[in-house]
Amino acid sequence: MPGKALTMAAFGARGTGKTAWVKQEIARQRPARLMVWDFKHDPSLVDLGTPHAALPDFIEALRERRFSVRYLVDHARDVHAQFELFCQAAWVAGDVLVFVDELPEVTKANRAPPAWRRLVNVGREYQHGGKVKRVAIIGAGQRPAECDKTFIANCDVVHTGRLGDHGDAKRIAGSWGISPAELAALPDLHYLEKRADSLEIVRGVLSFRNAPRAAKQRP
Repeated sequence: MPGKALTMAAFGARGTGKTAWVKQEIARQRPARLMVWDFKHDPSLVDLGTPHAALPDFIEALRERRFSVRYLVDHARDVHAQFELFCQAAWVAGDVLVFVDELPEVTKANRAPPAWRRLVNVGREYQHGGKVKRVAIIGAGQRPAECDKTFIANCDVVHTGRLGDHGDAKRIAGSWGISPAELAALPDLHYLEKRADSLEIVRGVLSFRNAPRAAKQRP
């Protein structure tokens, strides 16, 4: 992955366009190695890599030099145990972009699973197996209050559509120095975006015209 391994968050109520934004961001980055945690087997994610319903098969696919793979969470088994193994696999693989959809289902504001916490805290650049590796992260959820606080604090970019909960809007708005009413009243596909290295709040509308397309993976 050229450049800095970024940690990014996408928030917003249903229908606000956060998943579409994530897909455009992944297409823009064109990662050679992509891991997707597909909690709800979302039809809108079908073009984000080869689906795997068995975790051992998913992990085996990470042995390739280039890959784009999506894990379909098995809801008949312990979801949190699966997520721990998913994150451990990302650490071992390294040099990968990890997209975790529905982040509140596997983390809480005051609870970060060990392997996930390690990715968030030190995954930007670390040594494993005698090599320097990096993990970039995109996490998505409807409510920031239900997501791991450490993840949010480590984000290089926070992208948000409308926040339906007043408390969520108030917390984000307070840290950004804007009115909570602005976040609560955003129309669908409208967003605000803040980078950690800038005081600027970017306001925009998600566009599908000339949107980047995901690159085809080569063996």
